[in-house]
Amino acid sequence: MDEERRGAPADRGEAQVKVTDRRRFTPEGDPVEPGEPGEPGEPAQGEPEGGGAEDPRIAEQATRIDELTRAYAALVEDNKAFRQRVEREKARVLEAERFGLTQTLLEAADDLERALAAVSGAEAAGGLAEGVRLSLGTLHQRIARLGAERIPVVGQPFDPHVAEAIDTVTVGDADQDGRVVQEIVPGWRVGERILRPARVRVGRLARA
Repeated sequence: MDEERRGAPADRGEAQVKVTDRRRFTPEGDPVEPGEPGEPGEPAQGEPEGGGAEDPRIAEQATRIDELTRAYAALVEDNKAFRQRVEREKARVLEAERFGLTQTLLEAADDLERALAAVSGAEAAGGLAEGVRLSLGTLHQRIARLGAERIPVVGQPFDPHVAEAIDTVTVGDADQDGRVVQEIVPGWRVGERILRPARVRVGRLARA
């Protein structure tokens, strides 16, 4: 009973205090002051807690990730620009091919129109004229499917952007002055691009 009383706290209501001795000593027995480099378990002054040796590696990895991200973004932009260039070149080639084909068809249409004009007055050539008209109509349809359309110029003010004046015709009406009075060769365009300007005669008012 006496031993139990000696081992028991003097006052059971008083909290026990735990004291931890954090003093450190060198192998020679000298005490190490807190904060001195080399103290076991304590980071050196200015060194981040938890080990600073990994910080340079983390920063290097972050820099590398940023470089790879930038390189990937640049690659995506280059690929996009390349696809756009390919599409533009493809459209340019197709446009050039379409223009070349349309011009060839127009030359054939001109030949048929000249042939039709030559035989239209001959009574014996009536069947031939009808055949030429049918061929010419079919050719004009194919030209239209390529996106070409005839430029209306007769009766319009002469526009050098869509027509070429090969001659002038004297007119007595002031309203006809400077206007196209006759179309010699029809003009054609594809959209806003002139495929072939019309060749026309332009009225010129007679001066007294």
